[in-house]
Amino acid sequence: MSPLELQLQLVALTPHVIAVALCAARLLPIVFLCPVLGGSATPTTVKLGVVLALSLCVHCGGGVAPLEPVLDALTFTALVVRELSFGIALGLIASLPFDAARMGGKLIDLFRGSSAEAALPHAGSRESATGDGLYQLLVALVAGGTVMPLILKSLFHSFALVKLGAFVHTESAAMHVVGLAGTALGAGLAVGAPIAAMAMAVDAAMGLASRAASQMNLQDIGTPLKIVAGAAVLLLCLGVVSERLLAEVAMAPGQLEALTELGR
Repeated sequence: MSPLELQLQLVALTPHVIAVALCAARLLPIVFLCPVLGGSATPTTVKLGVVLALSLCVHCGGGVAPLEPVLDALTFTALVVRELSFGIALGLIASLPFDAARMGGKLIDLFRGSSAEAALPHAGSRESATGDGLYQLLVALVAGGTVMPLILKSLFHSFALVKLGAFVHTESAAMHVVGLAGTALGAGLAVGAPIAAMAMAVDAAMGLASRAASQMNLQDIGTPLKIVAGAAVLLLCLGVVSERLLAEVAMAPGQLEALTELGR
């Protein structure tokens, strides 16, 4: 192949490279933020491979391309920034239910006083074991259930509703994301509420028992009792907690569609 033919081939590929790059700019924050697509636990090379594969699928399979040809680097940079901001908003919404699971688990460990468990020499970490457990449980339930295809459908549908570079930054879109963050916080509090109530009930019972029998030293009993009783309550309520978190995930496709409508 002569240099002229190679140059012509590169010129012909330029629109496709630009389209794939813009698709990747939207998908990159989503893959890095949403645990079922990648998240923080997945190696960076794997996440970048997922972004590239999805971008090629969207462009080559769905025919997604900019509305107008991109002729200069400044326009391309502006489109990339716009797509990145839109992707960050979509990724935040997709990851909020999983953050709610982690917040609920941290609240549970806070009231149980199980930070003492995590501070043991052989544990090697002071992270919330319950928070990480609920987080991983929700990821497994979503990845193996029927919600995952709905999330992917909403993400792919965003390219049909909001063309590349057509996202409009509005106050309503920003407030929509802020409102969903508050909803996720409320879900996390709801997940931890039963164990919090149990912990406060144990503290109240220990206080009354100490008043009634002041000669007995009951202070060393309260913390182990809260840890054991909290674990028992969590085990009994695990099905209800999973359903509550899955309900949050099930609402994510509709929330993604609402953001897409606000950004048109």
